[in-house]
Amino acid sequence: MFKNSMAISPAPTSFAPLLFAGDWRLGLATAIELEFDGVEVSIRDPHDQMVKDLKAAIQTSDLVVSTVATGQSYYTDGLSPTSADPNIQAKLLDRMKAIIDFAALWKAPVIIGGVRGILEGDPIEQKAQASRVLESIRIYSEYAEASGVPLAIEPINRYETNFINTVSEALDLIGQIGSENLGVITDTFHMNIEEVSLTESLRMAGPWLKGVHLVDSNRKAAGQGHIDFHELATVLSEIGYQGFIIAEILPLPDSRTAAEQAIAFFRSL
Repeated sequence: MFKNSMAISPAPTSFAPLLFAGDWRLGLATAIELEFDGVEVSIRDPHDQMVKDLKAAIQTSDLVVSTVATGQSYYTDGLSPTSADPNIQAKLLDRMKAIIDFAALWKAPVIIGGVRGILEGDPIEQKAQASRVLESIRIYSEYAEASGVPLAIEPINRYETNFINTVSEALDLIGQIGSENLGVITDTFHMNIEEVSLTESLRMAGPWLKGVHLVDSNRKAAGQGHIDFHELATVLSEIGYQGFIIAEILPLPDSRTAAEQAIAFFRSL
């Protein structure tokens, strides 16, 4: 049986696939009651008191932090490493360092997903933006490596971002940076849109795999759509994956039911 986790957020968010967003106490209590092994924490501003309170509460529980998501800085506040504005870059760097500090207690992978934003403008502008992203990730990685915290690049589907959509592209970025604490986190919802083969893409990610969002084709809990997760679980076992499978899912029909559906399916693998 794989270690399992569900994604929560201490703050309300426009980013939809999270459970109990804005009610971390109920989210944490539910994760404990349903006997998840951990929680993925989606953080907007790590300096908020609610984030500090959540960290303290997790420390006194039997849960761990499986992964830390960072996309809210872009989705809520428009902060992205694509920006040429030094003030935005500085504010985001401060947040990323504080998020890495949050993750350090558990050596939890910090996800570089939606925070990347999108590339805009003409090809020359987009090339400059992509270079800024690469350099920013290099800086985040150097800071994280000192604390033993991995960074996990998450490929995201083309309808949400226009760069790093596939596992292959994430591995190319990792190769360009060359940092040993960089890896990949896969999300089967995005993979179902972008990858030719989910199983082969998981095998490709194998040595770099830091986490797996097991999300069905409709972004609901695994088992609520058409993805063959038992086939994927076989691949994860074959490659020796020992990280978390994570429910970063829509709270449908509601957060409690979605959490129950996810843990029941996870235990069937």
